[in-house]
Amino acid sequence: MDPRPLIEDLARSYRAGGPEVDGELYDNRLIRGDNLPALLALESEFAGKIRCVYIDPPYNTGRAFAHYDDGVEHARWLADIRARLEVLRRLLAADGTLFVHIDDNELGYLIVLLDEVFGRANRASVVTFKQGAPTGHKAINPGCVTTSNFVLVYAKDRARWNPPRLFTARERDPRYAQFIVNRGEPHEAWRIVTLLRAFADAEGLAERAARQLARDEPARLDRFVLDHADAVVRLARPDYNAVSAAARAMIDRSKAAPGQVLRLERDDHDDFYFVRGERILFYAAKLKHIDGERVAGEPLTTIWDDLLSNNLHNEGGVAFPKGKKPEALLKRVLELSTRPGDWVLDVYAGSGTTGAVAHKLRRRWILVERGDHCDGLVAARLRAVVDGRDPSGVTAVVGWRGGGGFRYFRAEGGDSDMSSEPCP
Repeated sequence: MDPRPLIEDLARSYRAGGPEVDGELYDNRLIRGDNLPALLALESEFAGKIRCVYIDPPYNTGRAFAHYDDGVEHARWLADIRARLEVLRRLLAADGTLFVHIDDNELGYLIVLLDEVFGRANRASVVTFKQGAPTGHKAINPGCVTTSNFVLVYAKDRARWNPPRLFTARERDPRYAQFIVNRGEPHEAWRIVTLLRAFADAEGLAERAARQLARDEPARLDRFVLDHADAVVRLARPDYNAVSAAARAMIDRSKAAPGQVLRLERDDHDDFYFVRGERILFYAAKLKHIDGERVAGEPLTTIWDDLLSNNLHNEGGVAFPKGKKPEALLKRVLELSTRPGDWVLDVYAGSGTTGAVAHKLRRRWILVERGDHCDGLVAARLRAVVDGRDPSGVTAVVGWRGGGGFRYFRAEGGDSDMSSEPCP
């Protein structure tokens, strides 16, 4: 297929009112039409420039939905996906990332196809995304209840790929159950009591009453732990054979003097503290800044079960109950693969989630979607984001108040079944 030019519809292009502000993004692009002609038309300008591609193609389940039919012959589905993946790879920057969202129906075949197009060595992760709970009519079916689908992550070139280290929030770790009451004094004088005892003293209660308060209002104890994280600790027995010779010597000294807190000074890392042969671990070391809050965090894994939105049906002001993705999911995808100002591409735009989140995160974006809902759903949602009229999704977390704009184009060429999707 020969590339055809994209035609801008100036009447549908949109920007925020008022004077232009430095840093606002106006060259974002919403393209209506079949995504394969659109991709070919984009290649001359954007080859090697797209930092992140996120696509949520039809899952080929054989079912029909309100906005698209999700069932074509298997070989045709693979051929159509391959044609688009080959262009997407050329559009990606050398250190760019591809995310493909899929369920288990074509999962195995898609992994093999992606390994062929991108190279098996460039497969970075297979993420399991929890999209629901085992409730409702599906919970009565025999066998396992399906509550997840998958995000396949591929680097354009693994050797150049350098994603940031992300953390996810987690509940308070109950193993940190001790407290240094005089943390500000020299370590030789530290006195360690139970966390409950320290909490009771802070609340002016007996331990029994403090225990009941922690049960009735667990957030009170959680807040106390966060406010005193430098003093909340637990003891851990080090692997004697895995630590340095200096650490082994300190462990031996600590066992010989069980009533003392000993310190091992280190030049390039935090000092170690030992008591009774065990290392003192501080809760403060577990805290990370996540979405503007200082909370306990753990490194991002390939199990994404923390992004379920209780208000997903209202996000973006668009009703798309079958397949719309939470904005928090796209926020994670973009934070894992881009920086402000980078180009993001989604050629199965659906309800426009990718563009909405990219705009709020001040990334530049290109969306492709066919049919009337490109105007009725996607464009309407993005106009609300530009105007600052969309309070849903990640708006509050990222501090979005509106601005920027987008250009509206039409792609010439016939539609194909691969242009519709279970909308993100």
